[in-house]
Amino acid sequence: MANYLKAEFLKQKHQFSLKLLWLSPLVAVALVIILMGGQYFVEGAFNWWYTMILPGTLSMIIAFTVSAEKKHNHHGLFSVSIDKKLLWISQLIMNTILLLSANLIFFMILSLVGIAIGVSIPFLNCFIGSFVLFVTFAWQIPFFMFISEKIGSFFSIMLSLLCNMGFGIFFAATRLWYVPFAIPARLMCPIIKVQPNGLPLGAGNHLGDSSVIFMGIMITVALYMLFSAITTLWFHQREVK
Repeated sequence: MANYLKAEFLKQKHQFSLKLLWLSPLVAVALVIILMGGQYFVEGAFNWWYTMILPGTLSMIIAFTVSAEKKHNHHGLFSVSIDKKLLWISQLIMNTILLLSANLIFFMILSLVGIAIGVSIPFLNCFIGSFVLFVTFAWQIPFFMFISEKIGSFFSIMLSLLCNMGFGIFFAATRLWYVPFAIPARLMCPIIKVQPNGLPLGAGNHLGDSSVIFMGIMITVALYMLFSAITTLWFHQREVK
């Protein structure tokens, strides 16, 4: 497996996907500074990050990975004696690592810029929030890898943006917050004290209930494992083209 992972990361060398890991967090932080100034710096940056920029970044990273493999017909590996499951799993792991990296880079840039402009940064909450976003978005990796392989990368990106920005924001503040796309936005409410629409979370608001965090994480972790298993089996059974 280690060799498969090394091969996947070598394929990413000089790819735009790696540049997105740095550009996307910078865009999120720049937007909140330009549009909101120093007021609600942390809250605004997180809101831009999980509602729009992170979903777009993740979907593009997945789309670039899958489209590059399809363009080269998986480098002819289907026609040789090789375990196709390991090919798929290595791409899953690589994209998962890239998602984790994007969120850690966002945390670091947010913290450094906040210190530079004199904003008080709740480091622990920001780190927890970034890690929770990684966990709750990870299930989308096998899901959109499958969509990109089956239907196409452009459709996958559009579907990701529609579901995350549409369903995510709409359901997060309702009793249907456990709709998978809405879970990240719902869990951010008690962590960063901001509603999915960007407004500060008032005292006594039911969205501040932190008991949803554990359940939301369990749902998304289960989905990641389930979709990873299903899509790996599907990929293994594909015929050579």
